[in-house]
Amino acid sequence: MKLAIVGAGLTGLSAAYFLRGSAEITIFEKNDLGGLASGYCPSYCIEKFYHHCFRRDSDLLDLIKRLKLDSKLVWKVARIGQEFNGRIYPLNTPFEILRYPGMSLLDKAKLAKFTLWCKGKSQEYFRKYDGVRAVDGIKKELGESLLNSFFLPLLKSKFGDLYEEVSYAWLLARVAIRSNRKSRGEELGYLRGGFQQLIDRLVENLECELKREEVKKVEKIGRWNVNGESFDAVVWTAPLPILKAVNPNLKSIAGIKDVRYQSSVCVLLSSERDVTEDIYWSNVNCTFGAIIEHTHFMPFEDYGERLIYLAGYTYPESELMRMSEKDVIRIYIKDLGKFGIRRDDVRWVKLFRAKYSGPVYETGYLKKMTPYRTGVEGFYVAGMTSEPNYPERSMNGSIKAGKEVAKVVKEDFGL
Repeated sequence: MKLAIVGAGLTGLSAAYFLRGSAEITIFEKNDLGGLASGYCPSYCIEKFYHHCFRRDSDLLDLIKRLKLDSKLVWKVARIGQEFNGRIYPLNTPFEILRYPGMSLLDKAKLAKFTLWCKGKSQEYFRKYDGVRAVDGIKKELGESLLNSFFLPLLKSKFGDLYEEVSYAWLLARVAIRSNRKSRGEELGYLRGGFQQLIDRLVENLECELKREEVKKVEKIGRWNVNGESFDAVVWTAPLPILKAVNPNLKSIAGIKDVRYQSSVCVLLSSERDVTEDIYWSNVNCTFGAIIEHTHFMPFEDYGERLIYLAGYTYPESELMRMSEKDVIRIYIKDLGKFGIRRDDVRWVKLFRAKYSGPVYETGYLKKMTPYRTGVEGFYVAGMTSEPNYPERSMNGSIKAGKEVAKVVKEDFGL
């Protein structure tokens, strides 16, 4: 059997890994292997877009173990913070939460009760809220004060200008899975030395042909044809909007529903100074929505410099995606000055943009998720819009989608 995999992000690479020995595989990818998890590697490697993992990420942790990288996996309690009136406050321990001035004591009690309520419910329970906007659900359940003081900054940080479209079902599900925290904060994992090691080890263990080229045509003419080469089946793991460009009719024939995507705009910089004393992740109200101080998570000694991400989300047609690299960096660094970091403090800076970084979990999204088997025989879809990446897209979700689509292909072709 000849199989084409379009896209060499974690889903495409994982699908190829779990299909090795069962098919003659060709992977097509024009950009960086590993997709959003790929690394920037000067004298060390660090992800272009911030990454970490969780104890519950069983598929990712299993793959790390299979690839003999588990000795490099470390776990730390990462401290988080929230901006209020230009100052970042830690929000980890009960005492820190009580001291936070951005919410009344009553709202803090409401939030604690709400979190416990979410934690006690199943993911299936939340699906009935799929048609309700998160901003409306929170306003009705918790009131406008808590919506404005706590949830709106988080929604804007995660979804940028599209925050008003997000489903209440997604918000409830995400609160539920992120409520399993320790008393000092949330425990996060990292592959010391960077997740580029995972990508490199995956590629080393594949038994396939890797074509570093753009896919310009996918069509069914008897068998499947990808860039003029014949295959028995195709596994599409690239963003869905690209599928429309390579075959305008295939998406509708295959019964794939339209999913809106958000874009990531991420600045990685080296700074002479820290923004906070020990906080890893700070939600802020700027052009970017979060400051991630990586060297408050991993040791400074691993890099020899302070590394900070300024992470923002927007949409593919936005001004931020059209701006020059120089202008985006200028705006981001100017906003960082609000927190005491001047341009002179920045040793170097890199900008990374992803046009289709993930789906917008908008109202009605649960009916739009893409099944592995489409309406066209031999054409499969897996990736960001697959069920394992709901309610939170992650490395684990992408690897699980690759593993599951590989199983489906094996079943269909008797492999």
